[in-house]
Amino acid sequence: MATLGEEVTLDRTLNDIFKEGHKSLQNLDKRNDATNSPEFQMEIKRCMKLFEDATRLVSAIGMFSSNERYEEIPTNHLKYLLLPYFLAQLTQKLCGGDRKEIVDASEVYYRDFLKRCSDYGLAEGVSLALARPSNGGDGSAGEIAMLMRMAEGRNAKVQKYRQKKELQDRINELKVAMEREELDEEQQKEFYVKMLKSCVMECEEDLASVATEKQMLEYGSKMGGKDDSKPPPRGPPLKPVIITRDAVQQAIYGAGYPSLPTMTVQDFYDQRVAEGIFPDPTKASAEPRQKSLQDKTEQDLAQEEEQEAAENDRLQDADDVDYLERARRMDEFKDEVRRGDGNRYNRS
Repeated sequence: MATLGEEVTLDRTLNDIFKEGHKSLQNLDKRNDATNSPEFQMEIKRCMKLFEDATRLVSAIGMFSSNERYEEIPTNHLKYLLLPYFLAQLTQKLCGGDRKEIVDASEVYYRDFLKRCSDYGLAEGVSLALARPSNGGDGSAGEIAMLMRMAEGRNAKVQKYRQKKELQDRINELKVAMEREELDEEQQKEFYVKMLKSCVMECEEDLASVATEKQMLEYGSKMGGKDDSKPPPRGPPLKPVIITRDAVQQAIYGAGYPSLPTMTVQDFYDQRVAEGIFPDPTKASAEPRQKSLQDKTEQDLAQEEEQEAAENDRLQDADDVDYLERARRMDEFKDEVRRGDGNRYNRS
C-alpha cells in the first residue's frame, strides 16, 4: 500500500479537513432549527464525513502509537485524539434510522475515545471498565454497575463539578488567546490537553446516558411483542471509523461489536483506488522514473566533464607546474600503453 504523507490528502491538508469539521460542529451547536429537520441532519452527515476522512488519514500515516504518553505527542497532533469523541456526539444526533444501531455506534466511539485517552495518561481517575465493551450475556449487570458508579455522593459530584468548571474556564481563556494567535507551543499543548481531559469527564456522563437509552430500547423491544407490519426501508449500516492501521487492530478495537463493521486503512486505500483518486499500484510503471534517474545521471556526468575541462584550461593558461607535469606523464603513458591493453588472462 502506498504511504501517505503526514499532511497530504487529495487537495486539502489533514489540518484543513479537521478545521472545517470542527467549525461545522460548532455551528451545529448554535443552530435553532429542530435536530430532526432535513437541513440539520444533512449538516450532521456532512460534518461526520469530514471527521471520518480525517480519521482515515490519521490512521494511514500512523500518527499515534499506543506505547506513548501524551507528553510525547507533538502539539499539533493532540487535537486529532478528539476525533472519536466528536463522531460519537454527531452519531447520537442522527435521526430516522435504526436507533439501536445509532446508539451502539456512538458507544463504540465513546469507548474508543476513553480507551485511547486512558492509554496516553489523559483519563486519570476514570475506570477502565467504562472503556471496555459490555458482553451480551452480562450486559444488564454491567450497565447497572456503571449507572451506580455515576450516582456518586454529593461531595464527589460537587468536586467533579468544580474540576469541570476550572477546566472550562481555563479552556475559554486559552481559546481566546489562540484565536488571536498569542499562544506559544506550551500554551497550545495545555489547551489541547485540558480540552481532552474535559471531554473525558463529559464522556463518562455520555456513556451513562447511552447505557440508559440502551436499557430503554431493550425494554421497549421486549414490551412491543411481535410486529407484523412491514419494517421501513433501511439505509446502509453505520460503519464506525476508528483510528486503526490494519485488520488486527480493527478486531481489537471492534471487540464486542462484530455487527458494526469498521473500515481499515487498506479498505480506505482500496476504495480510493476503485474511485480513481489514488493510483493503482498493480498498474504503476517504473519506466518513467527509471528514465528520469538515467537522464539525471547523464546530465551530472556531462556537467562534471565540462567543469573538469574548464579547470584544466585555466591551469594550462596559468602555466601551473603541477598540472603541466601531470599532463606530460599522461602523454608518455599513452605512448607506451596502447588502448585496450591490460589484464587479458582468462580471455579466449
